[in-house]
Amino acid sequence: MKAPVMAAILACGPLAVSAAPVLLPVPQAISVTRGALKLDGAFRVSVAGCPQPWAREAVARFEADVARLGAPGAGRGPALSIRCAAPDAGYLTLRAKEGYRLDVDAAGVRIRADGPAGALHGLATLRQLAAGGERRIPFLHIADAPRFPWRGVMIDTSRHFMSVDTIKRQIDAMERVKLDVLHLHLSDNEGFRVESKRFPKLTQVASHGQFYTQDQIRDLVAYAAERGVRIVPEIDVPAHTGAILQAYPDLAAKTDPADRFASVNPALNPADEATYAFLDGLLDEMTALFPDRVFHVGGDEVSDGAWAKDPRVQAFMASHGLKSRTELEAAFHARVRAMLARHGKTEIGWEEIAATPIPKDVIVQAWRYSNATGTAVRAGHRTVVSAGYYLDQLMSAASHYAVDPTDLQADGFTPEEVARAYAASPLAGRTAEGLALKPMAPLTPAQEAQVLGGEGALWAELVSDEILDARLWPRAAALAERFWSPRTARDPADLKRRLALVQGQLETLGLRSAASRAQMAERLSPGHAQTVLTFLSAVAPTRNMAHNHALSALLRGDLHPPPQDLTAPADAAPVDSLDVWALEAAAARVEAGDLAAAPAMRAQLARWAANDAPFKAAAKGHGDLEAALPASAEVAAVARVGLAALDALEQHRRMPQETLAAGEAVLAQAEREAAASARPVFVFLNRQPPADLFVAITPAVRQVYARAAAIH
Repeated sequence: MKAPVMAAILACGPLAVSAAPVLLPVPQAISVTRGALKLDGAFRVSVAGCPQPWAREAVARFEADVARLGAPGAGRGPALSIRCAAPDAGYLTLRAKEGYRLDVDAAGVRIRADGPAGALHGLATLRQLAAGGERRIPFLHIADAPRFPWRGVMIDTSRHFMSVDTIKRQIDAMERVKLDVLHLHLSDNEGFRVESKRFPKLTQVASHGQFYTQDQIRDLVAYAAERGVRIVPEIDVPAHTGAILQAYPDLAAKTDPADRFASVNPALNPADEATYAFLDGLLDEMTALFPDRVFHVGGDEVSDGAWAKDPRVQAFMASHGLKSRTELEAAFHARVRAMLARHGKTEIGWEEIAATPIPKDVIVQAWRYSNATGTAVRAGHRTVVSAGYYLDQLMSAASHYAVDPTDLQADGFTPEEVARAYAASPLAGRTAEGLALKPMAPLTPAQEAQVLGGEGALWAELVSDEILDARLWPRAAALAERFWSPRTARDPADLKRRLALVQGQLETLGLRSAASRAQMAERLSPGHAQTVLTFLSAVAPTRNMAHNHALSALLRGDLHPPPQDLTAPADAAPVDSLDVWALEAAAARVEAGDLAAAPAMRAQLARWAANDAPFKAAAKGHGDLEAALPASAEVAAVARVGLAALDALEQHRRMPQETLAAGEAVLAQAEREAAASARPVFVFLNRQPPADLFVAITPAVRQVYARAAAIH
């Protein structure tokens, strides 16, 4: 069954009876009344109070999108009046006026926005209201504004370079779901990605031929600004500077050769004035390219071995009274911060920069665990939360959606998990202990106001330009709702129902998630793409970096593993399959006693059960697919368990004991394989399933199996 059909099944789930239209993010307040506005043709648009030509371009994008989504008829369309209350000097800042009111009645549509950003958000909501081909919008009133001003995604362009066109596609989608910050990670050990005319070796040596020219950066910044998206650049220092040091090796500190983590993550020499002269010149050039008032300087993961064996650094620390690596980092960042201040920039860095007292205006990005948010906020810092939102961990949309930015216990290790990790190995225990959640009182309202919002981070060890769309969406849209909507928006089933439909809209409007997956499937077995896609729709890649073979090699002591090709089934498999979501929605109905959902569930399970034989044929001679043969067989086995359970439910008869036992064995094995990568740290202590794939349909099948097993 094709994804659009499955999305339609989802829309008919138990939550589809609501009178409210499908919107994502959920507005702050919405009321729907009797009646509907017909879309007999294109909107007749009038704009007042909004800056030109910005408004004309925003309206043109909206009109083009609505036409592509198939909503308007061929006649005279309804009136659309857009009015901005003020031009808003704070546009594209944390103080942007983002609120809007949207009314639909017999007279047409009215958007009343507090400022230009609000007008964009009103159009984003109307775009979703007009989608779907029904050619009518219910009469309604929406009063809306974001919960947080910082609603972002971070894209790592260093480990794998992402083309300008690919970045622009993400910006387009961000506008449509009200995300407003694109954090570009532009430098790391693997590459420096921005043209530097002052330090040309950064392009000639450290970019490996893949970088953004300064003209391309200016174009990207302008493109994003038109769509209400700020671009916050990151030049990561003093560690994660391998590319910089490849170009300018004299700036390097001497690492401890016995520290394998320092060896793969070298750092600048903080004792050398040449380092600061270089940074001063580089930041002078980079800040001129990126007009945003916030500039990210990284500051994470400086290894103990990065400076401990360099006599120059040790002498510097002694002469300046610096007693630890942390104090040395603080002194380094104080100088970097002064450089940024001369250019009118506010520093943001990963949570390590707050390990010592720093000025209150510095923004902290919490990433390792949720306690870090409380620590930063209580020290007086505005904080952006990424803990719980690491998209490269390949966790589901629902798991990210469950994490609230202000919940200080949402992401981290429990004491019981720390004890289990120590029992497994000292290294695992120490790692888990560093992420152990400690009791913290909830944030007060004043402290919550210091939480600027959140940011989904997509590091690119396992992400290429080809699969970026699929790894970012639809999960980024789930985060858009988490960062925009009231904290009471918590229902994962309702999220999936709406997210499936919105993802379809985003695909229609240009995202390439499905197209790239089809391309990869065809490459895996030419001529058998549909068979491969059917298999991929039932599985998911292992989580928490289990698929990162280079990291596993590093933990084994191999500092130079071969590069990992991102073309295997685990790279093509969706983190969240729309087919699986539809199966889950149908299973929930069946479990609740609604057997009207059984035929749709049966059809999909039968399709998966029958796919194993053609998959074996498609895999022959193709090594990546041959590695996935056990997973294909397991998909078929789990599907057959589901079919047997449906038979029992529809006939209301108890399954034979041997059938129950066999089904339990199949499901238990699939559940063990899924659990093997469910938690960080433990993932490297567990044996992972073949081809780094687990059977994603198992929970839905378990639901109907449990219902059938209860028949007496």
